Amino acid sequence: MDTNGTREIMNDTIMLCKCFALLGVLLLACNGTTTRKETRPAATANTGELLATSNDGGPRFVQKSVQFVTPGKHDTCRFHQEITVAYTNNRRYPVDSAHLLYNNTPIATLDSLTRSYTFRVPPDKCGINNLKIIAFHPGNRQGVVTLPIVVKPDKAPRRLAHEVAGVYPHDITASTQGLVFHEGFLYEGTGIFGESTLRKIDLFQNKQLDMISLASEYFGEGITIYNGKIYQITWTSRKGFIYDLATFRQEATFDYLTQGWGITTMNDCLAMSDGSHQLFLLAPDSFTKIRTVEVYDHHGPVDSLNELEWINGQIWANVWLTDRIVVIDPRSGAVVEELYLPNMLTPAEKVKLNTKEDVLNGIAYNPGRGTIYVTGKHWPKLFELKIK
Repeated sequence: MDTNGTREIMNDTIMLCKCFALLGVLLLACNGTTTRKETRPAATANTGELLATSNDGGPRFVQKSVQFVTPGKHDTCRFHQEITVAYTNNRRYPVDSAHLLYNNTPIATLDSLTRSYTFRVPPDKCGINNLKIIAFHPGNRQGVVTLPIVVKPDKAPRRLAHEVAGVYPHDITASTQGLVFHEGFLYEGTGIFGESTLRKIDLFQNKQLDMISLASEYFGEGITIYNGKIYQITWTSRKGFIYDLATFRQEATFDYLTQGWGITTMNDCLAMSDGSHQLFLLAPDSFTKIRTVEVYDHHGPVDSLNELEWINGQIWANVWLTDRIVVIDPRSGAVVEELYLPNMLTPAEKVKLNTKEDVLNGIAYNPGRGTIYVTGKHWPKLFELKIK
């Protein structure tokens, strides 16, 4: 057999097959029957990542087409401060116009040549606030970028003065965690594993009227009254208890996702603290979170928020391990006033306390007298204060 001739025939055959295959591909392409899958993942608009073109002709979001120049990520600003928001764009994506938003509220529309805008920070919300730029590019493309900044009040809290309007005995076995005055009676929630209680007290007769002890695995914390029920939270168990106000009988339990420190009734919702600088506004029926309030003064976040009390549209909070009570605007989270209560006890009374634990804790409001009651963990006295 002529191997050279055979090899030439085989090569010619292979070449002919390749030609037919190429011709088939070209025909399919011309007929429009070939498809190509988009392999790049779709992403959300708030990150500005690339999306495949939608069938309905909607906009395409392009990745990193715009970016902030100023301010910087997590820069700290103050209420009413003028800040300049500046951005730049990728040269591949010219800008026709751009929207500037603050917490998703439009504040300006910039033309194709403008890359900065100066605005005044509103006194609406402390903590994390978000700036956003939505840039419009030719070809129905958009670029979106967000930037978190930190906002704090521009003024120091007003310092409150007080006078002592009354002094009452207080049970030194009570590690006070929650305090409420309601329709002439004082209600107190106490802590410590194996010692936690809920109590009803006739303050003016110095008489305990009722008491419930919690199971030893629970460390009792704050209490509040809402719609004829007493709510009591616990420290680390993430479980609370609901009691009938009239009978003191436990009717239900509820769960939450944080530690429990303080709780108070704020109109038709509950406000709870977890020892951080955050307050959680909760629905009383389901205990689901409505929103979070970040608490700041002019220095920064105010941590260790403990026992809470709702007084005339504001939230009062003990700051754990201090003699300071802060008064918080529940809308913005700003500390608008503060009350310092050092030296409420005599040196002889203080020496009997655990200086690391037996601190000021407990705020109750008497609307009939316009006064507040304060005490501390294992304190021998409870004080009635007239705020000036």
